[in-house]
Amino acid sequence: MKLKEDVCRAFKRSYSDLKWFEKNYDRLKRRYDGRWVAVRDTTVVASSDTFEGIVASLKECDRKHAIIEYMQLEQVALIF
Repeated sequence: MKLKEDVCRAFKRSYSDLKWFEKNYDRLKRRYDGRWVAVRDTTVVASSDTFEGIVASLKECDRKHAIIEYMQLEQVALIF
């Protein structure tokens, strides 16, 4: 039962963080242009110029779960 509760709690936290991230995307994009950011508990908990750097930052502050995104002002076209 504890595992189920932990999974539900993690899902709710991730969903809340994702909604916050979407709501604040434009502001975050301007502030962190060209950087990786990690969001947890509706807060930017780390940022870095490299993916490796953001992962290292999260390990240092013992953050096991976070939304990680590369922020970029310039729009990029994806062609499939």
